Formats: sequence, C-alpha cells, structure tokens
Amino acid sequence: MLHAAAMLCGLAVLWIAVTQRASSPQDWAIAAAVSLACVAVALRFGGAQPAFARAPRLLALSIARAGAVARGSLVTLRAALSADVTMKPALVRVRSRAQRASDRASFANMISATPGMAVVETDADGLLVHVIDEDGIDAADLGRLEGRVLGGGRS
Repeated sequence: MLHAAAMLCGLAVLWIAVTQRASSPQDWAIAAAVSLACVAVALRFGGAQPAFARAPRLLALSIARAGAVARGSLVTLRAALSADVTMKPALVRVRSRAQRASDRASFANMISATPGMAVVETDADGLLVHVIDEDGIDAADLGRLEGRVLGGGRS
C-alpha cells in the first residue's frame, strides 16, 4: 500500500516538474488524475497491492470508530487512575476469518487501536491479543469489527 501511495505522490510531482505548470488548480487536478490513472494501471497489472484500493474504506472505518475509541480511552483511564483491582488482564486468542495477510493486518490494527487491547502476535489462524479486562471482551463486537474490516456489513 505504501508503494502505491508513494507512486501516486511521486508521479504527481514528476508530472508537475516535467510540465512546469503548477500555477492553477486545474494543473494540479490534471497531475492528480494522470497519477491516479497510472496507479490504476499498476494495480490492474500487479504493480501495486490491492490493499491500496481498500485504504479509503479502512480510513472511513477508523473515523467511524473514533467515538468508541474515545469512550474506551476514558474508561481505561478511569480504571487506571482508580487502581481498579477487579480487572483481569489476560492473553486472548481471537480466531480470524481473513484469508489474506493484509486483511489480518488491518484487523490487528483496528484491535490495537482499541484502548485496553494490544495485538501481541498474528498468524494464519488468528491473533493473540493482550487485554486489560478479560470480562470486558465482547466476541460479537469483535466479529462485527472483523466483518467491517473485511468489507462485509456496516453493523
């Protein structure tokens, strides 16, 4: 994905440098359009990974989860400040339905962005996640999150 993003930016800069026209918004729009067309061709013929095409959806999912992450941060902070001894830290095994490594990495990233959870290890079967409170883990919620990461539902 980073290769495709670098290619997109590099081609836009190269287009501006070669044409030496950067004085109007139309020049920048043409440079962006030509660069995007080149990246699309590269995606089609294997020059860039398909994860680049999924990046906007994952960005939208990250923005949609911002409220839940903020609430989770406050709950975790409150528990840490109050020295809550009723919490049960644990390592939890989360099975994944993702077939591609890039999908598992995206799912691991979303889990690690959740306060109180950190992915320790990933493999072909799933993830090993360190959680602050084992009783606070909702398997259905993780399943819905994985479905959204994989492009399934919006629930």
